[in-house]
Amino acid sequence: MSLIVAATDAEVTAGLIGRVNEIEAGATASGDLDAVLRSCGHPGGPDCVICCDLAWARQIADAAPRLPVVLATQHTPDNDLLLSALRAGLADVWTLPMPSNAILERLQSIRARASASASATEPQLSRYGLELERDQRAGRHVQMGMLPANPLVIDRYRFEHRIVPSMIMSGDFVDYFPITSRHFLFYVADVSGHGASSAFVTVLLKNFSQRLRTEYRPEMLSEPGRILEWANQQLLGQKIDKHVALILGVGDLESDEIALVNAGHYPPAIRVSAEGRELLTQKGKPIGLFDRVSYDARIVRLQPGDRLVMFSDGVLDAMGAGGLAAREARLLEAAGAGHDLGEVWASLAVDGSDLPRPDDMTCLVIRRES
Repeated sequence: MSLIVAATDAEVTAGLIGRVNEIEAGATASGDLDAVLRSCGHPGGPDCVICCDLAWARQIADAAPRLPVVLATQHTPDNDLLLSALRAGLADVWTLPMPSNAILERLQSIRARASASASATEPQLSRYGLELERDQRAGRHVQMGMLPANPLVIDRYRFEHRIVPSMIMSGDFVDYFPITSRHFLFYVADVSGHGASSAFVTVLLKNFSQRLRTEYRPEMLSEPGRILEWANQQLLGQKIDKHVALILGVGDLESDEIALVNAGHYPPAIRVSAEGRELLTQKGKPIGLFDRVSYDARIVRLQPGDRLVMFSDGVLDAMGAGGLAAREARLLEAAGAGHDLGEVWASLAVDGSDLPRPDDMTCLVIRRES
């Protein structure tokens, strides 16, 4: 059992360490509270701290609540001191000098209580972990139910997506749907952070999609930046300290034009055509961060067989080694590697078995069929 004796009185410290060493328990002395606190926070820290000052003992117990802390005093403790020690969560109060056999008995008692507490806590923590995982999986089921049909054909445009979460739930989200008989809308969104809190924001995004179908204004279809401005105000109003990077597009079935806007999303969309592959670079601030935002649309025309391919930045992270330019080149190569999502995804070669992944990974492919 490794011990630290924390005291500023060298004589008291030496006497106590001498008694402890008689029972072959390794003890070191320290008159520096900061050093003791650092040691207690280290994985290889002490099993117990014996402290000769109540104020120090309180600080150590606060900093390391699972570590037994003993208050050793040279005076018989009164009721007030015992009550203070109890409230501070100290493991024991000793009156010095104390014979070595008594120290051994008290340390054995402290160790037994700590072991019993750990044994009682472990099943409870395991149960909490299982309940949390069950709730996460239930949330994942709800989240998957919010995604659009995969694949989905809107007139002569085919939509396919894939989302691979870094954990159980995802902060990435996609949606696509007809918004009028002439127009369709789609987006790829990446919520800041990971896990359940980010996944919650995807519920808000789905709500935005549903509201847009009935609350859109005609100018939003020709100027999709207006949609992002509206979504920005909606997200700011929630006051949830989350922001969203996304690419959004509105397609016109009469002109076969797609108006793209980008709210801080990287990498940008990729157009794949007979002429080659092109990163459709655009500027724009994420939604949910700034009161004032504006977005300029980029008009993209797809010929039969052309594709728009969008990735989330988790795909770049999963590529591992290589500079940004090299990874962008891999994205361009993958985007043009096949006609459907399966071929594109296989070309990325990011489906390793190691979990958790660095970030959520998403791909959306839009192909004009005719």
